[in-house]
Amino acid sequence: MRTFQVILTLEAQADIKRLDPALQTRLLDKLEWIGQNAELLHHRALRGKEWSGCFKYRVGDYRIIYQIDRPAEKLIILKVGHRREVYG
Repeated sequence: MRTFQVILTLEAQADIKRLDPALQTRLLDKLEWIGQNAELLHHRALRGKEWSGCFKYRVGDYRIIYQIDRPAEKLIILKVGHRREVYG
């Protein structure tokens, strides 16, 4: 099974840094897990023009918004945040 490299954009890095340290650890652990299991996951596509080609992953009340580059085996993390705020 292939492992996908997880790449955090500057915005995603800033999103994570704003969170409580325990939540940061939880999300970073989940990102590592997603990279290792990307081929097994059902990737949930986001709807709407502004989210074309983007997917979401739920971690409690938080969402990870990402794109997949399958040929390069990379997951590009665009945003991380609470479900009320991440889509805006």
